[in-house]
Amino acid sequence: MSRGAAGSGRDDDNPETLHKRFETYNNDTMPMVEFLEKEGLLRRIDANRTVEEIFDDVEKLFVETPVEESAK
Repeated sequence: MSRGAAGSGRDDDNPETLHKRFETYNNDTMPMVEFLEKEGLLRRIDANRTVEEIFDDVEKLFVETPVEESAK
């Protein structure tokens, strides 16, 4: 939210918009995440590492789960 105060040009960095984004996440995004997880289609990766480490994990997931298999 400090980004809006710094004059980034974003009018939507305010408490009201942040609240709406949070509601959208909880109402629309989280149910989809839960569904995909139950179906075994969700993969989680720890993004608190280097870009190279994250890329290696993503690459391994694509090798382990070919596109044809995940599209079933």
